[in-house]
Amino acid sequence: MIKQMTQKISKKAVLITAAVTAAILIIAVIALCVCMFVRADKYYAEARLLDRAVIESTSIAETLKASHGDLTKASQLMTSHSQIDITENTLTLYYDDKLNPTSQAAHTCRAVITRTSISDAGNAFEYTISFFATDTGAEFYSITFKAL
Repeated sequence: MIKQMTQKISKKAVLITAAVTAAILIIAVIALCVCMFVRADKYYAEARLLDRAVIESTSIAETLKASHGDLTKASQLMTSHSQIDITENTLTLYYDDKLNPTSQAAHTCRAVITRTSISDAGNAFEYTISFFATDTGAEFYSITFKAL
C-alpha cells in the first residue's frame, strides 16, 4: 500500500514538474519572440531613416550641382522646405522624425550642407551633407562629393 502511494505521488510529482517546466519554457519563448520583434522594429525604423537620408542627400546633391555652387540659388530651388538657414558656406535644412521637410521650430532632424572651394578659380566645390538628430546632436548619415 505504501509502495503504491509512493508511486502515485512520484507520478504526480513528475507530471507537475513537467507541466511547470513546459510553462516556463513557453513563457521564455514568448518573451524571446517579443524581444526580437521589438528589436526588429527598431532596426526597421533606423533602416528606413537611413534610406530616407540617402534619398534626401541625392536630391540635395542634384540641386547643388544645378545651382553651380550658389547656395542661395540652391535654397530657392528647394521649394518643399519651409525654412532654410543660409550662411556664406553652409545651408541648414530642417526635417521631422520621418525626414519630411519642416520648420525650424518643429524639427527633430537637420541636414547641414557645408561647401568648400577646391580650386583657385572658385568654380569647383566639395560639399558635405550631414544629417543630425536634434535631441542627441549625433550625426546619423554623411556624404561628401565634389562638383564642378
